Amino acid sequence: MAQDNQNVKIIGGVQMLGKNGLPVNMIPWMAEVVVPDVATTLPMGLLYVGVGGDIIARPAGQTTFVTFVGVPAGTFLPVYVTGVSGAAGTTATTMLICF
Repeated sequence: MAQDNQNVKIIGGVQMLGKNGLPVNMIPWMAEVVVPDVATTLPMGLLYVGVGGDIIARPAGQTTFVTFVGVPAGTFLPVYVTGVSGAAGTTATTMLICF
């Protein structure tokens, strides 16, 4: 059962959300294939990139998309995301959202 302790969410004894509402010390336990589409909201998580390239992604807590240029294959984006645009600028492929 979740409890609120000074604006910090505690779930199963693990601190999940900080004062800004974003995850703290999040270790993903699930993954889904990402089909880039500006209209799709993904579960908030870390984006794994199988085949490198540029990624137009919506960072968690933001309404706008930003471009990450030259993301290498086999890496994670360094921010939590909630969307990946299917626009022509997204050249990376084989992506997973890990949450």
